Amino acid sequence: MINKRALLTFSIAAASLLTFSISNHSVPQAHAATTLTYGKITNNSLHRLGTIRQLTRAQLAEDHKLSGKQVQNLIYLPLPKRLTAHNFTLSKTALTIHLVKNSYGVKDVAIPLSKLTGIILNCYMPSQYDFVKPKTPKKVVALTFDDGPDPTLTPKLLKTLKHYNVHATFFEVGSSVIRYPSISRLVLKYGNQIGNHSWNHPDLTTLSSAKAIHQIALTDAAIYKATGTIPTYIRPPYGAVNSRIGNLFDRPIVRWNVDSRDWAYLNTPKTVSHVLATTHPGSIILMHDIHPTSVAAVPQIIRSLKKRGYTFVTLPTLMQKPLLANLQYFGRGDFRGF
Repeated sequence: MINKRALLTFSIAAASLLTFSISNHSVPQAHAATTLTYGKITNNSLHRLGTIRQLTRAQLAEDHKLSGKQVQNLIYLPLPKRLTAHNFTLSKTALTIHLVKNSYGVKDVAIPLSKLTGIILNCYMPSQYDFVKPKTPKKVVALTFDDGPDPTLTPKLLKTLKHYNVHATFFEVGSSVIRYPSISRLVLKYGNQIGNHSWNHPDLTTLSSAKAIHQIALTDAAIYKATGTIPTYIRPPYGAVNSRIGNLFDRPIVRWNVDSRDWAYLNTPKTVSHVLATTHPGSIILMHDIHPTSVAAVPQIIRSLKKRGYTFVTLPTLMQKPLLANLQYFGRGDFRGF
């Protein structure tokens, strides 16, 4: 005969075990949702956290019509710098940053998850936003142009790029953007990207941090006024950057590994020859859209590289991942901190 007292004890124990099992499956999930930190969702990456800070600034500017002074002051918006911070809510559609009191009067900024693919870990994202390394041909190259916009040469270059179905990144000088805002709008209209190349092309490493920030902030404001967007990338004039400057802006620093030397040659055949001789798979090519000889060299460069099997791609496609804040990018597989 079964011992009733033993059976009762076993039943209570079994029920308790079942309750613990159910609780152990559900409660930690709810608990985890309330204790997510930037460290958890970014795999403890300060570069990803910096990228989220800049995305917050850019999204605030996109959502609210800002004055030039307000755009310039975005760099001073109080945003988290510690990976242990948790002033956000992560939903199925957005990462909402909960701001402390600020001069913009904005309490929350919701960044669409589509802008965070590859920045937030896949395990915290709905599957449609999972980062998958893009498959590209082995021989890829990215074109970049500095020092514009120019009212005559930049539109001519844009038509050339469109003819060959090539997109590029234009690192623009703020003092020229203010003079020719319609050209900056045209750059984006043709499917290209705009980066920040300072206000009037100084060596940023020779400036105080405040003055260097002012150079970039003024240009952000000029590009925002012209296009309604904040540039994602920064290229310091002359490629002059150090750890002090490189860590000021919460943005990728885009360098290059092929200098066309078009600025020195001012000669179309020599520029073409130099680019073709030095380009290799994964190159970022530096050129300028303010010299007639440079713009004249582009058709032959594109045709020749395509004949050699190269595909022209944008910077994220070249790097096969999002470009992150406070890192320097020289070419495919070549990115460095400070």
